[in-house]
Amino acid sequence: MTQKIAIATLWALGLACAPAIAQDGPPPGKMWLGEFTVAGKSTGIIVHDRSEYKDAPSVVDVPSMNARNIPMSNFTLTPAAGKFELRGGPELLKFEGVRRDGKLTGKVMQGQTPGEFTLVQAAPNNLADNFKAAGSYQVAPGHVVDLGPMDEMGGMLIFIDQKTLREGPLYPLSSTRFVSGPSIGVPYPFAIGAEFIKDAKGAITGMRWRDGDKRMTAKKIAPHRVEEVTVVNGEVTLKGVLTLPLGKGPHPAVVFAHGSGPVTRNLGIWTSFFVRQGLAVLSLDKRGAGASTGDWMKSGMDDIAGDWLAGVAMLKQRADIDARRIGVHGSSQGGWTAPLMAARSDDVSFVIVRAGSAVRVAETMAHEIAWTVREGGMSEGDANEAYAASMQLFELAPADWDEFSAAVAVHKVKPWAKFVWPLGQSEKGWGRPWTAKNAPFDPAATLAKVKVPVLWFLGEFDHNVPSAESAKRLEEARIASGNKNFTVVNLKDTGHSFVQSKTGNADDFVLATKMVEGYFSRMESWLRTNVINKK
Repeated sequence: MTQKIAIATLWALGLACAPAIAQDGPPPGKMWLGEFTVAGKSTGIIVHDRSEYKDAPSVVDVPSMNARNIPMSNFTLTPAAGKFELRGGPELLKFEGVRRDGKLTGKVMQGQTPGEFTLVQAAPNNLADNFKAAGSYQVAPGHVVDLGPMDEMGGMLIFIDQKTLREGPLYPLSSTRFVSGPSIGVPYPFAIGAEFIKDAKGAITGMRWRDGDKRMTAKKIAPHRVEEVTVVNGEVTLKGVLTLPLGKGPHPAVVFAHGSGPVTRNLGIWTSFFVRQGLAVLSLDKRGAGASTGDWMKSGMDDIAGDWLAGVAMLKQRADIDARRIGVHGSSQGGWTAPLMAARSDDVSFVIVRAGSAVRVAETMAHEIAWTVREGGMSEGDANEAYAASMQLFELAPADWDEFSAAVAVHKVKPWAKFVWPLGQSEKGWGRPWTAKNAPFDPAATLAKVKVPVLWFLGEFDHNVPSAESAKRLEEARIASGNKNFTVVNLKDTGHSFVQSKTGNADDFVLATKMVEGYFSRMESWLRTNVINKK
């Protein structure tokens, strides 16, 4: 994996197709958002003050440069002032300023060149406050802002303006005031503002929304309630949440089939969007993640699909759920498990897939690796070699260690080796068994058995999923299944995260501002025809 900022992967619900390792992150500490300007050039930064924690260094992120966790030195912060240093290339950056009214402002020296900086202290990220704010807000008829907490962003509120398609994280400045920067990854200068309005009882009824110079007041709509649930699949116990519209039931429902890695229940704007359509939403912690038992690292696609199907079975028993209208929304890796659910059970009445591959797992992971080589600045020949080496290692995953390590030795000296993650697999680690179990999986036979309505989104420049080949395989599956309600939408100018992009490169994500056009709007009209109005 590259050392680039991981926000793109986080935002897209566990987008990478390769297995990801669950790790405990550093303590959050105190966050400061701002920028420094030297020689007329401004650079946004995020300072993470962890000085109150032992053995947790304070660091700086520079999102526009895809750099994060840059160590600070000589960090000192008092009620009246602050100073710190960090290495910016060959030169040392020295910051020293005055602290007043939640800001730290002052001078910066980059070598011998002077400049200025501003930092604004963010409030602690409070998940309870974020849950109270979660939902949909109507600015005007046809203009709605959806928002909600997203676990993969540390539980921060994530928003999307469904009219402008502007999206991003909301950083708390207080329990009711939130801000966002000029792009998804750059938090300052503040370009978006949200101030939540409460009634006499303290319930949030609306918000004051600012987008640049435009100021609007929005009413909170689509009231809902959240219920913690437990689902059992054999020896695995899954914990999660069921979010239900407050309107009269029984409600149609959607189960989330997560992407790769240890994904947990809170998925930001997606929950709010579906609830606003009148659907109940079931989102479970993946096995081995969050509060769920089991181990996704030892599981195959069929095992994971079985977990989500256990959720369907639970929903089917509830009086407030319409058992005839329970479907699945699968993201990335969920593009393999969602069709498995529909092929295995008649209780699944519709399938929606976002950025899912219709190609064998091994080919998809090799496609992803080849694109990391290209994005790393290497040649097309290098990318092709890395693809071929990856395919060889995937095929050798079940082999004995001597045979596998011999192949590794051949490829480890190549200039592209650092991008090929199978080269780092160990004899006793979980990586090879996971690969041996999952790399051979081919979704073709499963897709040919799916008879329920399908809506499948592909991104033109998806570097994690071979979209062009997937489109061909999906057409073959549509013909083989005889399914006349099988829609594939090829979204232009976007990659795996579905933000607007002309290349699909991970670097684009940080400076992107909008979701690609045609995903949420097409899904909304499709749901109305195939789920909501289908009694």
